[in-house]
Amino acid sequence: MPTNTERVMATLRRSPGLNDDELAREAGVDPRELRLICRYLELLNWLRRTPGPDGGIANTLIDP
Repeated sequence: MPTNTERVMATLRRSPGLNDDELAREAGVDPRELRLICRYLELLNWLRRTPGPDGGIANTLIDP
């Protein structure tokens, strides 16, 4: 069974650029936990969080 972090990363591989709300819904992760996961991945330099076109935060995995 994948962890929530793995589900978030798999979702972003399929659909890069999702905002936090979209990503939480698609990955099936609680929005509060999702924000913690995204901040953690950003600290590891695995994720880029930028202002999105809808005013939210767009999330994109960084290629190694």
